[in-house]
Amino acid sequence: MQSKSILVVDDSSTIRKIIQRELSSEDYEVILAKNGMEALAMLEWADPLPDLISLDIDMPHMNGLELCAKIRAGADSDNEKKKLIAALPIIFVSANDNIENREKGYELEVIDFISKPFVPGKMLSTINNILNSREQFVGMSALIVEDSPFVTRIVRNILSRHGLKNIFEVADGAQALELVKEEKFAIDIIITDYIMPGVSGEELCRTLRGIEALEQVPIFFISSVTEKKTILSFFKSGASDYLPKPFIEEEFRARIVTHLRNRQYTKELELLNRKFQYQAEHDALTGVYNRGYFQTALSARFAHCRYTNEHLGCILIDLDYFKKVNDNHGHAYGDLVLKEFASILINLERTSDIAARYGGEEFVILLSGANLADCALIAEQIRSAAESLIYNDGTVELQVTVSVGVASLQENQANSPEKLVSMADEALYKAKEKGRNRVEVFGQ
Repeated sequence: MQSKSILVVDDSSTIRKIIQRELSSEDYEVILAKNGMEALAMLEWADPLPDLISLDIDMPHMNGLELCAKIRAGADSDNEKKKLIAALPIIFVSANDNIENREKGYELEVIDFISKPFVPGKMLSTINNILNSREQFVGMSALIVEDSPFVTRIVRNILSRHGLKNIFEVADGAQALELVKEEKFAIDIIITDYIMPGVSGEELCRTLRGIEALEQVPIFFISSVTEKKTILSFFKSGASDYLPKPFIEEEFRARIVTHLRNRQYTKELELLNRKFQYQAEHDALTGVYNRGYFQTALSARFAHCRYTNEHLGCILIDLDYFKKVNDNHGHAYGDLVLKEFASILINLERTSDIAARYGGEEFVILLSGANLADCALIAEQIRSAAESLIYNDGTVELQVTVSVGVASLQENQANSPEKLVSMADEALYKAKEKGRNRVEVFGQ
């Protein structure tokens, strides 16, 4: 892999050598320029361009701020190369690291400031964090709520370097709330200012914390406000962190990484919990609900429908002569039959239905809002679909029919959840007695 290159612009030969020695130790190619004019000439002819530029602020003829402004001005050029140069990450390495220079630097989208004299390893670690961010959070998303385009660019660049592609940007709290509704909470971190037109950051934070799906999403305040009482109000409204402006980018980056890492762990835990819950509720072979989940749902729906007088139907299904299928063709073929039959139920079930594997080759469906005639019609659709399906494992082709029993809470006067299933079971037994591959309705 080709090593990355750094353009170091500094009028001190000593500093240039120190930086070159430190970066070369980790296989960076270091290009040296002793002033701004030389650096501009190098950039004009460079092919390929450097991956990052390090600038001193105090240089004769053209200082670092002036050079940075000339580089960034290329963003409005029609020249494609000047646009590429304008987009290069820039850091300041200077003995004149003060608030005024930091503010000017942030306006020019400078990524970081390193104060001279810097400790050994500082330059290398800073550049590694910019160009070789080890922790990546691909697939995660962020919302930046900030009315300053300069701060927005800095935050966006940091997030981008850590793999975030879905970065939403709005200028005030009202826009943020609209975006949250549209994105249906697909946001992993929110970075917001405090003082903004319309809805303030504090008001936004309080509103977001009232949304259940955003309870675990970190909300990071960045603000020029330094009054302790106001800062305390950030955290009372639900903020996860706070950093005053102008901030040191390295500190902001470190905090952001911590919050993204925690969010990633939280999402992984939520995913694991959903997986365990799915496994606890579903039949591992067929993917429909298991008997335990069905029994719990049956009790709840039976009580609800009995109280509201809504229709509740039960369909019990048995695969005909399934023991012979296993005995003659093996359990692997039997599993194929069960899985493919279950897919019929999944395809035919309505949103409100609950289809479950009730026993070995028995399946059950609970139908809310369906009267006896509706249930019988759905049962016939299932029977017909099963009769039409040929199970094929590449060697054996086989038709397996089903027998079906149907019962209704209201029309059959079931007085308990168990009685409703028992009625459907009696109808199923009748279907088997009458030759199988048929639907029977309890009481008819």
